[in-house]
Amino acid sequence: MLYEEGFTQNREISWLRYNERVLEEALDETVPLFERLRFIAIFVSNLEEFFKVRVGSLLGEDDEGDEIVDEKSGMTAADQLRRIYDLVPGLLMKKDMAYALVERKLSDAGVERLEPWQLDEEDMGRCFDFFRDEIKDHLTVRVLDSHEPLPQIDEEKPYMIAVLDAELEDKFGFIDIPRSLPLIKVLPGEGFRYVLTEDVIKMFSDTLFVPFVPLEVHVIDIARNAEAAGGTDRANTAGEMQKALRRRKNGPADKLISDGLPGSGLRAYFAEKLDIDERQMFTTTRIDFRYVEELAALIPASVFARLSYAPDSHRDQTQMLPADIIPSVRKHDMLSAYPEDSMDLFIGLLREAAISPDVRGIRITVYRLASNPKIVDHLIHAARAGKKVSVVLELRARFDEEKNLEWARRLSAAGCKVYYGTDKYKVHSKMCQIVLSETADDGSRRRSYITQISTGNFNEKTAKLYTDLSLITYDQKIGKAVSRLFRDICKDHVSTEEGSYAPLAVSPSDMRSVLLRLIRRETKKGQSGQIVLKVNSLTDSEMIEALMEASCAGCRVRMIVRGICCLLPGVENCTENICIVNKVGRYLEHSRVYVFGEGDDEVMYISSADLMKRNLDKRVEAACPVNDSKIKDRIKAIIQDVYCDTEKGRVMLPDGTFAAKPE
Repeated sequence: MLYEEGFTQNREISWLRYNERVLEEALDETVPLFERLRFIAIFVSNLEEFFKVRVGSLLGEDDEGDEIVDEKSGMTAADQLRRIYDLVPGLLMKKDMAYALVERKLSDAGVERLEPWQLDEEDMGRCFDFFRDEIKDHLTVRVLDSHEPLPQIDEEKPYMIAVLDAELEDKFGFIDIPRSLPLIKVLPGEGFRYVLTEDVIKMFSDTLFVPFVPLEVHVIDIARNAEAAGGTDRANTAGEMQKALRRRKNGPADKLISDGLPGSGLRAYFAEKLDIDERQMFTTTRIDFRYVEELAALIPASVFARLSYAPDSHRDQTQMLPADIIPSVRKHDMLSAYPEDSMDLFIGLLREAAISPDVRGIRITVYRLASNPKIVDHLIHAARAGKKVSVVLELRARFDEEKNLEWARRLSAAGCKVYYGTDKYKVHSKMCQIVLSETADDGSRRRSYITQISTGNFNEKTAKLYTDLSLITYDQKIGKAVSRLFRDICKDHVSTEEGSYAPLAVSPSDMRSVLLRLIRRETKKGQSGQIVLKVNSLTDSEMIEALMEASCAGCRVRMIVRGICCLLPGVENCTENICIVNKVGRYLEHSRVYVFGEGDDEVMYISSADLMKRNLDKRVEAACPVNDSKIKDRIKAIIQDVYCDTEKGRVMLPDGTFAAKPE
């Protein structure tokens, strides 16, 4: 077992430490005040997903009596759950402290959230009018006897529950708040003053349960086990996915969180109705942070500018080209580095492809899209113009399943051929290919390819928030390999034979073996060896062990790992030559880059694959070699900037905690 050697840590504990790093940004005085509030919202959202997915999986193992020991920590599922339940209350207390601090500073800066007890008579009257005219009639209110089950709870939004003053038996009030309601009521006066809708509902909840009087009212939120009943990972048709989503909505609860500590009677009610124990009930001061983006839109622009990051200027690379994109990329490869570069280059490529007489088809893999994507518009335009448009749309993109079902319907209706990935492997690779028919030197027509490989989704919104790389190339070896991969995905027969898609490294065929071979190549060089990796997560045991062996041989291993990292650096006689840097800042570090060796011996890949077993063995992933020397230099400069960042960068210590980087 790896844990016996002392250079690994538990995956879940590592993730909680990462989310604590996110929360630390809310306490950083150098971060603009409103952005600090956003980091609190991100922390809360991250924790919610953690319970749905990771805690859900552990609960499933624990319920089955599974005594499998985590090889990186020696912990059973029950051990890991106990540790999580021990750590989460402390994180929530830290979040509450950060929230109180940020709210106080925002108030001093002229953006004041008012508590009910702070309202004067006039403000109270305004809030009552708001409640009476815009809120009350839209609420679904029920009075429940103690023997009644809780109504259906949608995990995507909070609810309210009240303990009612009843003489003969315990009664509870249940309030369903629709998503369509505003989350904020702005009040007139000096500065920007507002109350939250949920606080207004609490203030006037005594009007909702007449003749009963609410004794205590709490906002509650649950997380359901996203892995229950087989989850959605096995659902690879539209019908199967719809059934899986219905199962998820009725799945067991993993946790319940409330604002404030419910009384013993209410906790007992939750325990019985949700089949959870006290360890799975958490308290905090504020649950629902959806209001943050609504607040951003309401604050006067002049005030908001003082409290947030300066607007970005995303470079439009199309303005720098001497000609259209298609003829330009025929001459040399092009790299977009988001968010420094905009997505205009890729979107422009699709726009040109949709109308070019030389283009015969477009192929693309879709995992997550923005709300109103131009990408879809151009694909539909191409299909209506007679191009053959093939879309590999992965229905199993967690928590985007319903959106992807709708995109599949829209694309199919427009004439695009939609494929739902493969039965066995989730398609996570980010690829697009333009198929051209060109005139060769001898006058004949030939097929050629323009290929795009990205480290992140084709999503215009996240391209402004995540650091990702997008390579567009006319390299026909890469083009033919991607063409073979698309063909096999659409036939539901992805090859597992090594070299099937060379020069790409592809999961599940050979990405693992290619990366291991390159790690071992550098290991043999000893102190002359060099490995640089930038990933979101490192959990795969074989990769971890190979990197440890490289370190023991004297090879320099430098890694940027944004999130989960099960390898511990700097452990004596194991990982002394490994340094791991973590960066959390304005942008989400999302690109994956693997670099082996240096000089003429250097090999570089970009990919959407993390070094996790699921990416290397259970998904279709593609790592694309980078051959252009100028593009290589730009990518290495990007990595160097992140690795050397002393403001937002942290270095991982041998115990898995983080320390500020020295100036």
